[in-house]
Amino acid sequence: MSMSSGTHPHALHTAEQLVQDSLTLISLPAAYTRLQEVMASEDSSMKDVADVVSLDPALAARLLRIANSAYYGLPSQVETITRAVNILGTQQIHDLALATSVAQAFEGLPNDLMDMSTFWYRSVMCGFLARELARSCDMRETESLFVRGLLLDIGHLILYSRFPEACRQALAESGDNLLGFYRLERQLIGCDANELGTQLMKAWKLPQSFVDSFACLQHPEEGQSMAKQAAILHLAAWITHGLNTDLLMEQIFEKIAAPAWDLTGLSQRQVVEVTDTVSGEMIEAMYRIFAVTE
Repeated sequence: MSMSSGTHPHALHTAEQLVQDSLTLISLPAAYTRLQEVMASEDSSMKDVADVVSLDPALAARLLRIANSAYYGLPSQVETITRAVNILGTQQIHDLALATSVAQAFEGLPNDLMDMSTFWYRSVMCGFLARELARSCDMRETESLFVRGLLLDIGHLILYSRFPEACRQALAESGDNLLGFYRLERQLIGCDANELGTQLMKAWKLPQSFVDSFACLQHPEEGQSMAKQAAILHLAAWITHGLNTDLLMEQIFEKIAAPAWDLTGLSQRQVVEVTDTVSGEMIEAMYRIFAVTE
């Protein structure tokens, strides 16, 4: 079933409308929904979590590929979901299951504007940057920020599918200006990809920390309890966009919102050092797990 209009939208759309229209095409797998229920129960054990994941072969296969990737660098091969849960813990399994479930949900969505390999490569880059920036800030939820960074741009998959011409125009006119890109999307479509991603998080009943940090991406100072996390995502998103539009780091820094520096306490030098740690090999190893259909 195609969502593509192929033309400039004649009427403006709200993020809520677009998400509701899209949910039948991009629903999360039943295994993830069941995993949410198990995680919410105080009576659930690690075995219960492993059992739920094992019921979905595609989900289980992707999780094992992640557990055995350079992302974790474990000394020995992880061959079962039970062992993966024991090693990584239920929260990391949940977050990684979420990421792989989203990848699965979007596999069939038509999109002529950006190939999925490019999309997931950039998304994984953003995830790694978010994780390493969080580590530099001595934050605890570094793995959660990897997943949030990874999923930060999923709203664009809906917009690219539904309004390819408007998105193509916004991309062409905004160039390397990410805020300008969002602004043009709001003018041409009625909402931007960031708003759409936030609404999708709500519709999928994802953790409030995801919703709140997504919602304040462009203005992290408005994030209240999630302000620091939003600032890290802001830095990761702007660096990813800048590097993929051939900007120098100095040029990228000029485009980053001042509150993002204040909230993270990071210096430009620290951010350059973090960016240098995110190697192409790391990104390459991980993005293929999301870009390749099972």
